[in-house]
This record gives sequence, C-alpha cells and structure tokens, in this order.
Amino acid sequence: MKFISLLNNLKLLYIFFIFLALINIFFSTGKSHAKTFSINDIEISTPFEINFNKNQIIDEGFIKAFNELIMSIVQSKDQVKLKNTSINQIKGMIETFSIKEEKFIDEIYYLALNVSFNKKNIFDLLETKNIFPSLPVKKDFLFIPVIVDQNKNQVLMFSENKLFSSWNLNNKKYSLLNYILPTEDLDDFRMIKQNVNILETYDFKEIINKYNINDHIIMIVFNDNNKIRVFNKIFFNQKNNLKI
Repeated sequence: MKFISLLNNLKLLYIFFIFLALINIFFSTGKSHAKTFSINDIEISTPFEINFNKNQIIDEGFIKAFNELIMSIVQSKDQVKLKNTSINQIKGMIETFSIKEEKFIDEIYYLALNVSFNKKNIFDLLETKNIFPSLPVKKDFLFIPVIVDQNKNQVLMFSENKLFSSWNLNNKKYSLLNYILPTEDLDDFRMIKQNVNILETYDFKEIINKYNINDHIIMIVFNDNNKIRVFNKIFFNQKNNLKI
C-alpha cells in the first residue's frame, strides 16, 4: 500500500516542481498577435426532456469555455474574482462560435462547441477586476518513468508500470504541461534492463534522441522490501538537475 500510495502522489509533486521551474515563462507578459482566444472541443451533455432548451445548453457551453480560458491565463488566486461573471458578460466577449457536433444517443443530447473570445474584451474584464493576466505557453516534456523492483531484480516499464499507464489519465485541456511518454519499444526496454545496475549514471540518450523534445524528466523508482527511493533526472532549459 505504501508503494501504491507513493505512485499516486508522484504526479502532483512533479507538477508542483515543474510549475516552480517554469513560472517565469508561463507568466510572461509578452504580446500575442492573435486577436482572439480560441477554446475548442467544449463538450456538454444533458437529458432530452420536455423542457429541453438548446439555447440554454449552448449558454452552458459558453460558461464552460470561459472558465477553461480563465484557468489557463489567470493565476489560481485570482480565478475566484471571476467566479460570478454573468452569462451576458461572457456572451458579450465572444467573437465567434461554432457547433462542432451535436447528437442524440439514448435520449441524451450531446453538444461540442468551438468558442473564440475577443482578446481585448477579456483583458478589459481582467483590468476591471485588478487581475494581471498571463499568456498561456504550452511546454512539452519527455517523461520516462522506470520502476525497479530490487527484490525480484525486475524492471517495470510501459503498460506494466503504473506510473506509465496512468500518468496522463487526468490531464486537463487547460494544463500548460504536456507530458510525452515514450512508445513501447522493446529495444528501449532491453537497453534499460541491461543497464539496470547503473541507471543513476546512465544517460538514456539512445531513448531521448528518438524524440524531438529538448526537455525531459527521467524518474527511477527503486522498490526494496517496500522501502522506496526515487531518483529524478530533470533536464530543463539546457540544465540538468538531479534529485534523490
């Protein structure tokens, strides 16, 4: 249980660490040439009942799109200031919208929307709330998790590795961190297995060089009789960081 609990908490720790490392980038105040913020693939579903109102469902989509935008450009401490933004205010800041898909399945109505917000109007709203916005910057990380069961002299990777299989399950669309996991390559597995005794000094270059991603995280979890030791190799912005 201790081991599983640790695995479940590691992602939160990594998100926090990388957030601190990238905060100067993500909260950049540089200007963007685009005049709109586009929020796509907003999905809404509701039972098809007698009082069904399609316009009301679309309004719910607008609110969901607005909240998703705010979560990507406003710091958490300021998001509460926009919690009570009315639907009329939100609709007044929409430049365009389109219905990507709508369907009925088993008396359930499904709607997918693309919504574009006027950037100037959004910034004007933030100014009235004394909120300093940040322009969203997506960051890709190659993430290689390896679990070493020292009792069984066993290496767990890919689908056999709980970290690998569940790491991206709960990602949100507004998240600025995009974790790229390696493909299930048997040659990579053999390489790591052959170097299992020197993983802390092994550079993983044969695997990393297959991907066009400069920044990467290598996490090695050693499990020895339920004693857990985690060794992290984090390469970001041309700098190496080792964490034990």
